[in-house]
Amino acid sequence: MEIVIEYVFLQNLFIDYLIFRTTEGILKIKGCHIVLISMFASIISLILPIFYLPKFAEFIIKIFLGILLVSLAFKFKSFLSFLKIFLTFLFSTFLYGGVCACFVETFGSLNTILILAIVVSAYLIFKWLLKYINKRKNIENFCYDCILKNGKKTLNCKGFLDTGNMLVDPLTQKPVCIVGLKLFKELGYDFELKDILTQNFNLKDFNLGHYIFLDTVGSGGKVLAFEIDELCVKGKEEFEKPMLALCLKNFPNYEIILNNCFV
Repeated sequence: MEIVIEYVFLQNLFIDYLIFRTTEGILKIKGCHIVLISMFASIISLILPIFYLPKFAEFIIKIFLGILLVSLAFKFKSFLSFLKIFLTFLFSTFLYGGVCACFVETFGSLNTILILAIVVSAYLIFKWLLKYINKRKNIENFCYDCILKNGKKTLNCKGFLDTGNMLVDPLTQKPVCIVGLKLFKELGYDFELKDILTQNFNLKDFNLGHYIFLDTVGSGGKVLAFEIDELCVKGKEEFEKPMLALCLKNFPNYEIILNNCFV
């Protein structure tokens, strides 16, 4: 019986620890004494069944226990900030409890190792998903709707403001934006990739076509730079005769990297 209790204690300790870590990850805050508080929660979880309490009473006690645990683990400045943390804590609890319940309902009772493996897998998947969402959100915060005009071509695209892009064309002294291969072709320049790599085309096919270095010290690779008629960053302003540089790949969530001077 001691061995069973020890396994249950360790299982609860591990799951409680992941619940706190998930709460931290969602809210981007830092808790304190997480291991000790998880141990305290696990001990309470072992003691509660001894009293054979009614379901309703057990539910109320668990709610108060959750309030206590959140109060011990996290700092908050107001009731609203506490409520936000507490609701996130409950969500994390239901997340792992729901995953375990789903597997038990499907496959029957599971041993401790399988339960821990399931919980860890759920934690890693949720952590990856959270990282992906935050990355997309950060990208979207720096994305702008843009319109490019080149001859008879008018294109709508997504532009990403790269604060580190301070590239300046040494010939015209204009700031340079970087376009991907797909947008380059949509602008009317239908060259094969091998022709671009071998520079097997006439620079006169471009307005002010020439090569520039990708960095300011001239140690980076050379790229094709050229001028188009207009670049409009919606909600900002229009730029006449902007300079673009070609990147021989496509960007995942946008089509053009804006110079930091353009926003």
